[in-house]
Amino acid sequence: MVMKHELQAELRRRYPHFYREPVQVRDGIEPFDERGVECGDGWFDLIDRLSCACESEIQALVAQGLPQNAWPRIAQIKEKFGGLRFYVRGSLSEALRAQIQQAQTETSLGICERCGATGKLRTGRWLRTACDSCAAAV
Repeated sequence: MVMKHELQAELRRRYPHFYREPVQVRDGIEPFDERGVECGDGWFDLIDRLSCACESEIQALVAQGLPQNAWPRIAQIKEKFGGLRFYVRGSLSEALRAQIQQAQTETSLGICERCGATGKLRTGRWLRTACDSCAAAV
């Protein structure tokens, strides 16, 4: 599942420092640069909140005079084992790391990946988080 292009463009528009183009490529490009957001539209609000927190952290680093290569940058956003995975390259505060961890291990497992309604982790051939309606539609 891949998030709609319009929603991905909105994230890039809202958070230009966090979703900036890579300055240099060390070991190849990041998965995000190749594939974009690899999860459903239902997690947009959750990803938006995490992205906003990362952009705020970058603004604090800018105020401290840190160069762009020291700022955090998105590496990958995807679904794995029914939950959100939000990988960031660069330095993050412990508070932001905890916020990302909470979103991955708890919050995303209660939000339908497809539509954003209240959902739950579903088992079967694949683990996925879905509301009753989306679970029945698949």
